[in-house]
Amino acid sequence: MIGVDEAGRGPLAGPVVVGAILVENEDQLNLLNKISNDSKKMSEKKREEAFKIIIDNFKYSIKLATPEEIDLYNIFSATTLGIKRVLKDFELYDKHIIIDGKNFKLDIKNYECIVKGDLKSKIIGAASILAKVYRDRLMFELDKEFPEYNFQKHKGYPTKEHIEKIKKYGIKDFYRITFKPIRNLLIDNEISFDKNEFNYMRLMKIGIL
Repeated sequence: MIGVDEAGRGPLAGPVVVGAILVENEDQLNLLNKISNDSKKMSEKKREEAFKIIIDNFKYSIKLATPEEIDLYNIFSATTLGIKRVLKDFELYDKHIIIDGKNFKLDIKNYECIVKGDLKSKIIGAASILAKVYRDRLMFELDKEFPEYNFQKHKGYPTKEHIEKIKKYGIKDFYRITFKPIRNLLIDNEISFDKNEFNYMRLMKIGIL
């Protein structure tokens, strides 16, 4: 069985990351039972420990969809793209695939979408840990390059502090300009940005050329 989950659909910055894990036997399933399946409630240290257990003992895949893809295709379609990318790393013909969420349309058989699947399935929960830890690491790296935004604290989510940072420092190409808080600030000329950092189609999406 393959479990799939994403991290980062809600933030204003950074990619959406999709993790997938293959569970092939009872021993692996028992190993997962020792790990909490709610990555959001785990401490950062516990998530990192669980991440290492997973990558050391399971076949897995982690892929992403970029902020540009999110702007061009919308967040749901970009997440679907990330799901398709992780599944390319597995032999699917005899596998049942469970995905956290609903209504994802894939050109494969033997899959089901489960709302709140990360809370209902240890396998999806493990995929959630992969996606969450990997995305957090990406945001920590982004924080090193752009410390003024304080990504290590909010991971790109639309906190009050983050919005104030955006107003003060403007945006870069790792921001999702079609997301309402960013789009409205751009349309109202409340934040600065370099048009050369964003391709023509992204700017067209929000009516800024």
